[in-house]
Amino acid sequence: MPIIMTARYQVKPRSIDQCKQAIKNLVEYVKENEQGTLYYIAKQEQLNPYAFLHTMIFQDEVALTLHRSSEAAERFVSVVYPSTIDPIEFKEYSEVAHNLDLSSR
Repeated sequence: MPIIMTARYQVKPRSIDQCKQAIKNLVEYVKENEQGTLYYIAKQEQLNPYAFLHTMIFQDEVALTLHRSSEAAERFVSVVYPSTIDPIEFKEYSEVAHNLDLSSR
């Protein structure tokens, strides 16, 4: 069963550009290297540009573990975690319904 997660956080204003680049680098890595990551989108809040929300769907626990242990995730953590105002809030969800075609993975 897929693992559906979100990560919500806010960064300090002085580190916004560095964090946005770290996000882009992570998502590019996921796109190129993590077939078990079925969906990954990082969003920036419009009214508060320092707030971010990532939504992820991992094929299974193995895919989640591979994602968390990748060099790209380590680089992301080294930039973003020290820049957050509060700790990143992770939540896991159960699927109710979706319109994504995940069969092509």
